[in-house]
Amino acid sequence: MSKPHIILSRPQLGENIGAAARIMYNFGLQNLRLISPRDGWPNKKANTLSSGGGCVVDNAILYSNLNNAINDLNFVFSTTIRSRKYSKEVFTPEEGIKFAKKLIDSGNSVGILFGSERAGLEKHEISSSNAIISIPVNENFKSINLSHAVAVVSYEWFKNIESKNFQIKRDEKELEFVKKIEVEKFVKQLKSQLQQKGYFWPEDKIESLNLNIDNLFYSLKLTSPNLKTLFGIIKSLQKNK
Repeated sequence: MSKPHIILSRPQLGENIGAAARIMYNFGLQNLRLISPRDGWPNKKANTLSSGGGCVVDNAILYSNLNNAINDLNFVFSTTIRSRKYSKEVFTPEEGIKFAKKLIDSGNSVGILFGSERAGLEKHEISSSNAIISIPVNENFKSINLSHAVAVVSYEWFKNIESKNFQIKRDEKELEFVKKIEVEKFVKQLKSQLQQKGYFWPEDKIESLNLNIDNLFYSLKLTSPNLKTLFGIIKSLQKNK
């Protein structure tokens, strides 16, 4: 399956490039393009920070300018908070990724452009894009770390596209809930202990107190280990009278 190209324009720190590469790989993206990194390329710090995502760093493609980096692409998103200044269609990260997938499915190559840590994308870079992806943030603090911005967009790709093939592995035994009769035994024992402690008082509240206990424990999705723990708690309290 074809995927978007993540393009970092004039990134300053190798650490941020590495962190971006790592998060890309976390969420199933591997196409990384770099435009004139300030500290040169390759960069040892990028390799160090990429951790298990080193393959993204190793296969990153270096470009000297924006035009060379996007000329072979059919559609480019720019990422910026300053979206109101430009007469371009603006997407949230989720909307942008869904639209990118439609474009890719139609045979188009798509890039997502991120600016430098210092000031983000320059005006001419945003103007060169087809549309904008704008990440909603706190109005009082709009600055987002480069790798964090890449993380938001990459996660939306995984959530909306890749996760269809992703399943959380579960221990089937943990999903076997105890039968109601077992819960009833526990509730009866609990109420018996509470009765001895004078919990059910005053008399006009006894019915509602019983209902509250029933609502609480019969609503729970209790597994066998859960129920054993509850019985163990009661037994422990009985010993410490």
